[in-house]
Amino acid sequence: MQAANEQLSSEDQALGEAAAAAEAGNGARALEICKALAQQGNATAQYNLGVLYERATGVTPDFGQAIHWYRLAADQGNPMAQYNLGVMYDVGRGVPQDNEQALYWLRRAAASGNASAQTNLGVMYDNGQGVEQNVETAAQLFQLAAVQGNAIAQCNLAAMYFYGVGVVQNFEQALTLYVQAAEQGNAVAIAKVTEIIEAIDADQN
Repeated sequence: MQAANEQLSSEDQALGEAAAAAEAGNGARALEICKALAQQGNATAQYNLGVLYERATGVTPDFGQAIHWYRLAADQGNPMAQYNLGVMYDVGRGVPQDNEQALYWLRRAAASGNASAQTNLGVMYDNGQGVEQNVETAAQLFQLAAVQGNAIAQCNLAAMYFYGVGVVQNFEQALTLYVQAAEQGNAVAIAKVTEIIEAIDADQN
């Protein structure tokens, strides 16, 4: 048991060193550390390696390599890798655009509580992209992400409350959500809050 703890601590220390290197602009060093750990099966390192290849941090951009490492981490249950893999299939980056694969990976990440995946999945249900349109399911997914503070989900859910789509129309709830998103700098929400407040003021006058 002690040996296992020491090994875990050693891996965490290496991951910390890689993160520090990447932050300092030394992508090559971060890549070197992450690749060594990733080849040993460390899911976090595999995910980090995918990010390094996707964002071309210290390496030549290689979406194929990004997909490869994301998939290895995703298969081990890493929610961020599952989310990134889902997005790459959604937009067709490094792989042919594939709604079925996008839904599969986004659903897995969303089930793990990943707010970004819940938001993207909600958009797919809202638009009927690769799945039968279901605004109620979209609203439920946006709600899960909104309570975690995801500004895009808050803004999307606010719009649904404002127009009564997928939920019972509730202007007060819409305004609350828009304010929450606006406080995080969401430009759409900021504009909408201003619009609603001006409409309320005009109505009272």
